[in-house]
Amino acid sequence: MGARLTKRTFGEERGVALPAALIATLILAALVVAFSVLSASEPDIASNQLRVAQARGLAESGVELAVWALSNPTATGGLPDSLPVPVPAPYDGSVLVPVGMGMPGTALGGVRLTVAPGAAANEHTVVAVGWVPTDVSADRRTKAHQRISVTLTKVRVLDPPCALCVRGTLEVSGNSSIDARGDTSCGNKAGTFTSGTTLIGSGAASVWGADGDDTANQPADIQQNEPASSFDAFTYTAAELDILKGFARANGTYYRGAVTFNSSNQLRNGIVFVDTTTGSNITDTTPSSDFAAAQIHGGAVADASGTFAGWIVVNGSLSISGNFRMQGMLYAVNDLSYTGTGTGELAGVVVSQNVRDTVATTVDTNTGGNASIVYDCAAARTGGGQIPQGWFVKPGTYRDVSDG
Repeated sequence: MGARLTKRTFGEERGVALPAALIATLILAALVVAFSVLSASEPDIASNQLRVAQARGLAESGVELAVWALSNPTATGGLPDSLPVPVPAPYDGSVLVPVGMGMPGTALGGVRLTVAPGAAANEHTVVAVGWVPTDVSADRRTKAHQRISVTLTKVRVLDPPCALCVRGTLEVSGNSSIDARGDTSCGNKAGTFTSGTTLIGSGAASVWGADGDDTANQPADIQQNEPASSFDAFTYTAAELDILKGFARANGTYYRGAVTFNSSNQLRNGIVFVDTTTGSNITDTTPSSDFAAAQIHGGAVADASGTFAGWIVVNGSLSISGNFRMQGMLYAVNDLSYTGTGTGELAGVVVSQNVRDTVATTVDTNTGGNASIVYDCAAARTGGGQIPQGWFVKPGTYRDVSDG
């Protein structure tokens, strides 16, 4: 039998095109409606995002205002480090401070700012709330506000009661001199202040305090066997040491482990920090092998004046020998040994905390040779003008909260 052919006519497909066209039209109509809805709401979304961003910027400007006020206490609108009670407006949050200009004569928004004492004397808490366009509840315009909270801090300047303070025992020998007579701007200081005994060894070593007479090595000059707890007031916390490390890193003067400063590796002015080998602060369980070991020899000063200006902080032990001159502060978390020659002089203050007595003897700090330590309050506080004096945001305290 032959194959049977079926003939399909065009008329049999006439019902397909119309439904397909209708479906396509419906899809296109739905897309048009969807895009219309999106395009209608997009300006509102963009406006809301803009207001939130502006409110955040206003809150940040409030933090900057607090930094300025604390860093300029004598200026109009400034705040002293020790906040007055009550804190004056606008730093008490009672006033919306207008910030920025939108249209001529119209403020973009404002910020409410609260400054309060912090957990430490060199800390203040700041809460800044930025508002766009206002925080007036009767104003029916759409509003946005953003809250930022921070802790502001400044480098804590130590105020020890001495030219040379040693948590432990001290020997002063040779032709050394320790003199606190010449500067009483920060109070009358002792020549030396120790939690252990102080031995005046061989030679013509002399210690003078600001006790009103020029006779050396008297009890008022050499204050010894003081409570170890009395050192807590001029001991840096781990958090404060971390802040000093940050300044040293920014200055390019941060080191770890065993470091020798001499004519080939000179000290640059500023905050110099010699850290432990691991970079961690010393605790009760830190092995002595992790302690920093810094040495300073003759020719170590990079400055053309021949005098180092700044602070030297060592997370371990520090040894100084040779003709070394500085203005500022020496702070050793552990031992200090200083043997000077020639015209060497440390003008400022020297602190040895001895967190770990690595030598079972009575000599923890040995000031020998022609070493000279002269108390200088301004040099100790400012490091010859090298130490930051302003306020800044304490690392890890910035909180940004969207309130709406």
